[in-house]
Amino acid sequence: MAQGFIDWASLTEVANSYAGPMRDAYRWSAVSSIQATCGIVHGRQFRVLPSPGSRRLATEGPHDILRVAVTDLVDSTQLPTDAVDRTAAEVSHWAQDNTTQLRGIVDTCMSDPEALYGMRCGFDQWLATALGANREATTLRVGGLFDLSLRAPLSAVLEVSDQELVRAWEHSSEAAKLGTDSDLYVLVSRAHVLSILLRGRYHDLVARSAGIQVMHHPVRGPMLPELSEADLPPVPYELTNSERFMAQLLWASGFAERDADRRIRLWSDNVRLVRTAVLAEMIDLPHRTSESRALDTAVDAARSAGVRAHSRLVDDAIDLLLAAGVGALTSFVVNGWPDMITTLATYAGSRKEQIGARVAKQVLDSNRRLKRLAETPGRVTGRFSQAGGSGTVEGAA
Repeated sequence: MAQGFIDWASLTEVANSYAGPMRDAYRWSAVSSIQATCGIVHGRQFRVLPSPGSRRLATEGPHDILRVAVTDLVDSTQLPTDAVDRTAAEVSHWAQDNTTQLRGIVDTCMSDPEALYGMRCGFDQWLATALGANREATTLRVGGLFDLSLRAPLSAVLEVSDQELVRAWEHSSEAAKLGTDSDLYVLVSRAHVLSILLRGRYHDLVARSAGIQVMHHPVRGPMLPELSEADLPPVPYELTNSERFMAQLLWASGFAERDADRRIRLWSDNVRLVRTAVLAEMIDLPHRTSESRALDTAVDAARSAGVRAHSRLVDDAIDLLLAAGVGALTSFVVNGWPDMITTLATYAGSRKEQIGARVAKQVLDSNRRLKRLAETPGRVTGRFSQAGGSGTVEGAA
């Protein structure tokens, strides 16, 4: 995943997952952490997408430890003011034109999230973390527990006046203290959910207009623009079984430390070691004929790179993912921007060749590696396959 965007919400899940014992990590924190780990190892440079507001990325606590730890791997991007204003206005107008639909999405998020995201999605744990442990970090980043730069669509969808919304934003940090039954908590939680959904659409449009890649947090899915596959079919990039074990191993390795801050630092150190070794072709992670050999290959490669690798932690991580109904990360899929087809480096040298044939050739290429994701701009999602089954569970599910 090279020269692409990732939202800060996905990266913060790395810190969230290390807040307690591995068994307490909720589904989205595990999914996002492993996807981000894999992308950072095999990509060249992520850039964090900011919100439509004017604030630069600001963090504190474990999130600040994370930001500092990945400074040389993940940039904080400031977009041109005209691009920010133009895209934010587009999202705002779209939201105000679709208030009934969006109100229904927010209602479903709050009352039956599994209907939108799938069984055991982790929405409730994610929201409790966002309004609880992450409350101060979120407030520092966007000024409150929701993004007031999107006040017009928030007011319209949530059916509150601008004054009520501003008052809730000013007192949003008090919501958790008042309890989940308070009117303020209900309004702030709904505003937080709607805000993060709208920012996801904003990020998607920014990436599309720039002709680059974007990886979204799973919660963003319901409001992302639909992508037609008629002109540009999805391009899958399958991981070898030793590559996916490496991603799980690196995430699991952080749990060798006892507290969250040291876990984050250990994870980032290990990711950096393996990333350097992979890009320098000092280690190889080929497909193996059995899962046990693939795990041994990943552990040997990690140790060769200098990682403190513990098979027991990897086993625990696998058990956690299976218990959460996730399975193992098996591939990334790039859904291309349809109007960017003529700029795709993947197809630049052979426009006369049928797109379907090109995709098929890529899928069958035995030498493909995750770093080739750089060739195709578009929306990137991860696929998680259930152990022993043929179905897949989308990373965004």
